[in-house]
Amino acid sequence: MEVIETRAALLSNYEVLQLLSERIEGQKQRQKDESNIEYPENLRTIQFEIKTALENSPCSTQDEKQLADFLEAMKTWRLTKAEKLQILNLRPKTPVDLHILIEECEERYGPEELEQFLELILKVLPRDDDDVVEEDEDIDEAEA
Repeated sequence: MEVIETRAALLSNYEVLQLLSERIEGQKQRQKDESNIEYPENLRTIQFEIKTALENSPCSTQDEKQLADFLEAMKTWRLTKAEKLQILNLRPKTPVDLHILIEECEERYGPEELEQFLELILKVLPRDDDDVVEEDEDIDEAEA
C-alpha cells in the first residue's frame, strides 16, 4: 500500500462520527441486500468503540451550521488549523484548557482576550454538558 498524499485534509470529530455512522449504516444495508457479505468482527469492534467514544464527546451535539459558524468566528483569531480543530473537538471551558490547546498562548493572548474567546466558543459551540457541570459544582458547594 502506498500513501499518495499525506494529510490531504484534517477532519473534526463531528465529521469522523458522521462518516463512521454512514459507513456502518451502509454496511448493514449491504448485508441485508446481499446475505453472503461478511465484515470482519474486529472491524465491527473498532467501529463500535470509536462511535461510542465520539458519541460521548462534545462532537455528538454539533451540527454543520455550528461548524460553519465556528470557522467564521475564528477568522479574527490568529490560530493554526490544528489549534482550531482541537478547540472544535474539545470545546474548552476554562483559560487553562485554552493554554493547553494553543501554542505559546501566554505570548499571544492576554487574560481578557482568553475570556472573550471562551465566551465566543460558548456562544458558537453550546454544550449540552454545561448543565451537568453546574449541578456537580452545586453539589460540591453544598457538601462543603
